[in-house]
Amino acid sequence: MVRVKICGITREEDLAAAAAHGADAIGLVVGFPRSPRNLSIERARALRRMAPPFLDVVLVVDGADRDMLIRAVREIRPDAVQVYGEVNPNMLRDLGAGWIIKPVRVEPGIELDYDGFDAILLDSSMGRGLMPDWRLCREMRERSRLPVILAGGLNPQNVLDAIRIVKPYGVDVSSGVELSPGIKDAHMIREFIRRVREAELDEV
Repeated sequence: MVRVKICGITREEDLAAAAAHGADAIGLVVGFPRSPRNLSIERARALRRMAPPFLDVVLVVDGADRDMLIRAVREIRPDAVQVYGEVNPNMLRDLGAGWIIKPVRVEPGIELDYDGFDAILLDSSMGRGLMPDWRLCREMRERSRLPVILAGGLNPQNVLDAIRIVKPYGVDVSSGVELSPGIKDAHMIREFIRRVREAELDEV
């Protein structure tokens, strides 16, 4: 089963749509003030509390500000942390961070041995929504000893092809299911997840 994360949730109704249509996880962005999807710790904590059982909450956070990072993990209490920057995963694990995800730029020959992390997220644009080279992503997935999550430029129209080529553990979408930056569309969320499940049927 390919897991689906709807990232950049900012509104209660978008969280509810992700849950209703079968997403496995949502992403709450903290520590990126220039992003239209950025949340305060307080707002992220409130949304986290609205998540129903069996919907994982991933804190997507900038690790550059260590004090903010520690506070965010302690107060939001996410099921997983997707951390940007050079951060010791053991520190996050000591805080009870759950799964720890390492974002990795899609580049030929890049080192993929990330001790202490539980998964890697492949994204050529590192959060800017640009589509990576899926053939290269597949090669990186084949080299990785960790589960690989595919991100960057995914949408309901291309996610089926992306899964067929890369065969990732999971897919991560944000702008590809939005009406405008930070505002999700319930119909696009539903269609995105439907196409992911269609890809799974192809493998049966």
